[in-house]
Amino acid sequence: MHLKQFVLIPLIFITSFTFNCNLLNSEKEKNDDLILLVGLYSLLGGSCFTGPDLWARDLVSQNSVCIPVEMVGEGSNVVVYKERSLSVNYDLAKFAKDFDTITYPKLITTFGTPSDVDGDGKVKILVMDIKDGATANSAYVAGYYDPVNFFPDNFFSPIRSNYAEVLYLDGKELIAALSRDPNAFASTAAHEFQHLLRYPRMRAVNQTDEIWINEGTSEVASDIAGYGPQTSRLDCYSGVTDSRCSDGINGVSLLDWDNNSSNVLKQYSFAYVFMRYLYDSSGTTEAERQTFFRNSVVGSGGIRANSTGSLMSLFRTSANFNSTLLGSQNSEVFFRIYALLVTQSFGLTNNLSSVEYVNADGATATTVDLSSASGNYLLANSTTLQRIITNPVTPTINRTSIKQGATNFYTTSFGGTPAIPGSSRKNYGRVTSGGNKGVFFWADSPSGFNASAKYLPTSEEGTTLSAPKKPRSLKSVIEETPTSGPTPICGIEFINDSARTFESIPIE
Repeated sequence: MHLKQFVLIPLIFITSFTFNCNLLNSEKEKNDDLILLVGLYSLLGGSCFTGPDLWARDLVSQNSVCIPVEMVGEGSNVVVYKERSLSVNYDLAKFAKDFDTITYPKLITTFGTPSDVDGDGKVKILVMDIKDGATANSAYVAGYYDPVNFFPDNFFSPIRSNYAEVLYLDGKELIAALSRDPNAFASTAAHEFQHLLRYPRMRAVNQTDEIWINEGTSEVASDIAGYGPQTSRLDCYSGVTDSRCSDGINGVSLLDWDNNSSNVLKQYSFAYVFMRYLYDSSGTTEAERQTFFRNSVVGSGGIRANSTGSLMSLFRTSANFNSTLLGSQNSEVFFRIYALLVTQSFGLTNNLSSVEYVNADGATATTVDLSSASGNYLLANSTTLQRIITNPVTPTINRTSIKQGATNFYTTSFGGTPAIPGSSRKNYGRVTSGGNKGVFFWADSPSGFNASAKYLPTSEEGTTLSAPKKPRSLKSVIEETPTSGPTPICGIEFINDSARTFESIPIE
């Protein structure tokens, strides 16, 4: 029983005793008292307050709804519930067992143990029809972690807390996706579990992590749990076999998740590939790679991977990092590792000895040699990412402007080879191939590369306290996503992550 119940249940009892034991009250007054009691019970949350049912957030209205539930599976570390009225054609008891014995131990070995605010030692998973406003063939929320559950309940707030470790998984569209991907449900659970493990670490040090790092790490968490590689993400990244991802990551920013909702799948795919590339490059053994990822979430030497700069600082301490090949400054390291990934992804590895690099705003481009580094950080070294070598990004669209964190492919047929603009910006780069094609990229972070950068925490209602923001709304994602097939997304983007400020610069 939660502390709120110890305090508030006696309050109901005392109120009831006072209302109904006054012999002077008329029958009408007693009926009015009963109405008041019912209203108080409703305010507290009814069965979500006194019984086994669970609060869940309506992602459209941003209000909580009390969901009647039934337990369908339990293990040493997890309890799985299903929305009582929902029919699910999936073995949830087996899912509970697999999460308990496979996903849970693998991910806590990598990311550390979860919080336990309710003291029961278990993670609750609610399978429900997530209230996201999704329609046929639109984007839909496959699952989410709601940080409000990390805080005690406030029954005066429209957003209520279960004050427990809770994950939410979709029991409709996500179940339907199993016909295309048999691992979709278990993989999503692993993805959301990383968010649950990460949030208390963020809160403890007063940070909100950049969304691309958080989401990319969750994507790789699915691999670590044994449900990878994420083939659909790899093919979306390259732009093959998926009409929702035509042109692949050409012109798509790894860092800017605030606008152009039609790119949502590509951004998840880009974050997955980059974080998987970093994970595989961090060590030659599983233990070394796990250490890097654990440090990125838990922290090492007072640094967590809450920003691009802090992520690079931690990568520089990883077992397989070579400063001779990648440099010693966060900005330089990000440029080089980004350049190595995208040139291999676009199939442009024959001219890595002459990569153009702008190391400061307004500076003239210099040339750096990354040919030696490519040998140490090959996509071919990753069994997960080898599919990109077979299916490289092959764009067909000319992009006329570039954002921070984006790569634009060009050919002479697109209007000639773009030069480094005279008004150059830090971490502009270009790699040419045979003189008639290449990539122009901007490997810079709007938050900078200071490893100590922090963002505002969330309030106890699970909302951002105060920060300039222009968030990409759930409604815009659902309405703007092409109707070529259901698009699974993670709900935490619309609950807890602050928007960032990004720039878009025309290519001269």
